[in-house]
Amino acid sequence: MDDLFGRLRYLIIDDFEQMRVSFKGMLTGFGALDIETCACGEMGLKALSVHNYDVVICDYNLGDGKDGQQVLEEARHLGYLRHACSFFMITAESNMPMVLGALEQQPDEYMVKPINSDVLQHRLVSVLKRKHQLKAIDQALADGDKLGAISLCGTQRDGDLKKRLYLAKLQSELCIDLERYDDAESIYRQMLKIRDFPWANFGLGKIDFFRGDLERASGRFRALIDKNPHYLEVYDWLARVLAEQGEERDAQALLQQAVKLSPKLVSRQRHLGELALENGEMALAERAYYAAVRWGENSCFAKAEEYRQLARLYQDDGNTPKLLRLLTDGRKRFADRPSDQIQLLSRQALARRHVDENEPIDTYLQEIDHLVAIHKGALAAEDLMAAADDLFRLSCCGEAEMLLHVLLCNHHDEDEWIERVRELMQKYRRVREADALIDESRGELKRIHTECVALLQQGGVERAISLLNQAVDHYPSNRTIILMSVSAMIDYMREHGVEPGYHFRCRYSLNRLLERDRRDLKADRFLHQLTQLSTRPEQEYSVAG
Repeated sequence: MDDLFGRLRYLIIDDFEQMRVSFKGMLTGFGALDIETCACGEMGLKALSVHNYDVVICDYNLGDGKDGQQVLEEARHLGYLRHACSFFMITAESNMPMVLGALEQQPDEYMVKPINSDVLQHRLVSVLKRKHQLKAIDQALADGDKLGAISLCGTQRDGDLKKRLYLAKLQSELCIDLERYDDAESIYRQMLKIRDFPWANFGLGKIDFFRGDLERASGRFRALIDKNPHYLEVYDWLARVLAEQGEERDAQALLQQAVKLSPKLVSRQRHLGELALENGEMALAERAYYAAVRWGENSCFAKAEEYRQLARLYQDDGNTPKLLRLLTDGRKRFADRPSDQIQLLSRQALARRHVDENEPIDTYLQEIDHLVAIHKGALAAEDLMAAADDLFRLSCCGEAEMLLHVLLCNHHDEDEWIERVRELMQKYRRVREADALIDESRGELKRIHTECVALLQQGGVERAISLLNQAVDHYPSNRTIILMSVSAMIDYMREHGVEPGYHFRCRYSLNRLLERDRRDLKADRFLHQLTQLSTRPEQEYSVAG
């Protein structure tokens, strides 16, 4: 038993020193040797970002700053927790919203204080037995090899039922990510032959949704909620289905139930606010956006959007002091996020002009221009659209069109964004300007694409790669250019061997695409090719020249 505990690395996150000492003492008594402690959520996340741990023991209440629920959701979101890592949530909380909020993040174990040595050891052994064979799967996922991870999940699905279920759940989720819906459905149905597992029915509902069968998805999700009223993630998916079906009021009512049960999920409060606005229920929208701002204070999932929308509601109510204070707080909250800063600056300018129509707004416009000049490729399309809308309302049409030009250059071949830009400019009676802006951005990227294709066909691979990488530096969110650049660099390295600079650029660009959309199959496939390339023996490569 000492050997099992002794070869693992542990992290304890608790704001009370006595509890850190107590847990460390219990782990040492089991034979643990490598134990680190942190006194707050921020320190815990920093440690998780640097080191790989086998076991994390985290208290729910961590004083000021992030709580345990936020540590877990952010660590998962940022990829700091491997599948082989066991996360134990410790709490003295007994009220239902807090308990459900913690359980929603699905820690490996949820333990209520007081906890003695025997209880902790029993829980640790149970979880570690289930997870100690997952390291190969973690490595495959770290290498971008989802297909390999799927295969490993299948070959390791033996032994105790808990382990089989965990691997089946992981395998099916990976299949859904790769749009292998038939494979995922087969796994879920196999599991349902064992028992009526809610997560398997939930998975089938998601597959119905992705296949476009909204009626079946709705029926499956409703049945799940009836049987499992505390399975809160299902509420979000059913609300999504209802909104797609045009049943916004039903979707709103559903999310109202969910936030009563678990109020701290920022994305759920934001979605409720959006639906309430659509349904004309301004008081409810204000409460939902206020909750999103409140719970987002220490969450990585907070967005400037909830500050903007709440500011709009304060403005409509004539609550100027609250409005200006909120936007100032938002600027501080997102000081390190240029994209969020831009839409808050535009809303600040609008608010100032609303207070006094003669109020100068040049300072805000200059700050926006400065941020765009430095960060143009990293600005989110939604933020650019929101800021452009504000600027049109301020009659700053040139500045608004500059933002839309940046957006179109990063999304020049995405019909959704082109249409949204056209609709926004039509709203302000700038139809001809919209067509010219769209043609200009498309022409610029088309010229680069044509030139690079010609170079690749003529054997000028290195010149083409250089030109593509310059374009990526200029438009680092343009998926088409990124994938073309990655493809050219991988082809070059297949022939000439791994070039560290190219390898780094490829991995960095692909990871950015997958952060934006984890179901981007082309990016995922290229990442797998890159990993395979870097693991080939050196003698397999031909020598250039």
